[in-house]
Amino acid sequence: MKIKFIFILITIFFVSMTCSKATKEDEREWKGKVENEGEVRIVKNPAEPFYGEIYLDLEEELSIGNENDENYMFNGVTDVAADSQGNIYVLDRGNFRVQKFDHNGQYLQTIGKKGQGPGEFERPARLFLDSQENMYVTDGGRRIEGRMIKIFDNRGKFVRVMRLDSPISDFHVDSEGNILANIAQNVERGTIKAVVKMNSEGKLIKKIAEFSDVKQVIKRNSDRTASFRVSHHYTPRLSFSPINEQTFLYAYSAEYKVFVIDKDGKLVMQIQKEETPNSISRREKERIIEMLEESISRSGPKWPKDVLEEACDFPPTRPFFMWAIADDMKRLFLWRVKSVLDESEEREYDLFNKEGYFIYRAKIPVRPEIINKGFLYDIKEDDETGEVFIRRFRINNWDQIKEGI
Repeated sequence: MKIKFIFILITIFFVSMTCSKATKEDEREWKGKVENEGEVRIVKNPAEPFYGEIYLDLEEELSIGNENDENYMFNGVTDVAADSQGNIYVLDRGNFRVQKFDHNGQYLQTIGKKGQGPGEFERPARLFLDSQENMYVTDGGRRIEGRMIKIFDNRGKFVRVMRLDSPISDFHVDSEGNILANIAQNVERGTIKAVVKMNSEGKLIKKIAEFSDVKQVIKRNSDRTASFRVSHHYTPRLSFSPINEQTFLYAYSAEYKVFVIDKDGKLVMQIQKEETPNSISRREKERIIEMLEESISRSGPKWPKDVLEEACDFPPTRPFFMWAIADDMKRLFLWRVKSVLDESEEREYDLFNKEGYFIYRAKIPVRPEIINKGFLYDIKEDDETGEVFIRRFRINNWDQIKEGI
C-alpha cells in the first residue's frame, strides 16, 4: 500500500512538472510588432530570435568531383541547381558547360561548350530551371556578364538566345517567360543596383527597386583617363532570390530590411529586425586594403595606395548580411556579416519563417547554395589542390526546426 502511494505521488509530481514546462513554453511571447500599410504586411522583429540558436546537423552523403575524370573535373563552378527528380546541374564556368548528374551523382550529360555559336558559352555565370525543367543560363562577352540568356529544353537541346536590355545576375523566369532579376547599371560616378522585371524578349518592363552601389574613382593626366572600381567584404550588396513560383525576396545589406514581392513586383511584405549597427574600425579598413592589395597583385599591376584607399569607399557601418536565400518551406536565411578580423570559419544566419518572424539564429558550417527538402548543397574548393566538389548534406535535425510562434 505504501509503495503504491509513493508511486502515485511520483506520478503526480511528474505530471505537475510536465504541465509546468508546457505552461512555460506557452507563456513565451513574441516581442515584436506587425503593422499593415494598405496591403503590405510589415513585421518588426526584436533583436533576439524567438526560439534561440540552432545548429544545423549536417551529414555529407554525396560528393561530386574527380580531377582524373573530365566529366567530373570542374573549373570555376558558379552555380548549382537541382530538379524535381533530384538531378543536379553544375555550371562549370571555366570549362564553358553545364554538367548534369543524377540523384546518386552519376554523370548524365554535358550541355554547351566554348564558343559563340548556338548553345555555346563565352562567359556563363548563373543558371535557372523552370517548373518544366527547361534551363536558362546567363552568358556574356567582351568582359560583360549576363548580357544574354541561353535557353535549353529539359533534354538539354538548345532553343534560343534572349538578348537583354541590361546585364543581370540572380534571376527567375516565370511561367510566361518574364524575368525578375537584379541588375547593375553604370552611372556617372559608379554603379547602381536594381531589381527589375523584363519581358520574354529581354526588354525592361519595370524597375521595382534601386540602390546605390560601388563608387568609381577617376584619375586624369595629360595622356589618359583611368577609372578604378572595387568591391570588398564590407561593400553593401543587393540579394535577390525566389521564395516560390509566386513570391520573391530582395534585400540591400546596408539596412536590415527584407522585401517580399509578387511576380508583378508588387510589395506584399516587409521584414525588419532590431539590429545595432557596427562601426568599421581602422584595423578592419587596413585589413581589407591589405587583402585587396594581395588580390590585385596576383592578377595584374599594383594600384597606387591612395587610389585603392579611395576606391574602397567604406560605408558608415558594417553591412548586416552578405546575402539571403529561401528554402522550400519559404523560410528565409540571411547570412550575417562578421568582422574581417574574425578568422573563425563559423557562419551565422538569421532564420525567419514564412510569416516573417525571426525564429532562430542558425549556425551552418558551410555556405549553402540550395536548401531543399531536408538537404543542403554547397560548392567546396580544396585549399591545397584547388579541386572543386559539389556536396550534398542531409540535415539530420531538419524536422526539429519549429515553424510558428
